[in-house]
Amino acid sequence: MISLCTNMDGFKRIFLNTNKKDISYIKYIMEGYDGLGIVSTVAPSEALLSITFPEQMQQTLMLLIDAIRREGVLTEVITL
Repeated sequence: MISLCTNMDGFKRIFLNTNKKDISYIKYIMEGYDGLGIVSTVAPSEALLSITFPEQMQQTLMLLIDAIRREGVLTEVITL
């Protein structure tokens, strides 16, 4: 699942569902994109992640998320 919300001036947060085994992979990929966003594990048992990112990076982040989804790493994608 992906859901998008605005939470503070200039930043947004997106939520992702994945498999537990893929949490570290997603964090590793995000670390390679300096300044793209900060990944946090919201619910480890459910493999729910959040990414907080600058609004101006939304298009780049969504392209990366689409690429990760095509790899089969994300279990469900829903944007609100």
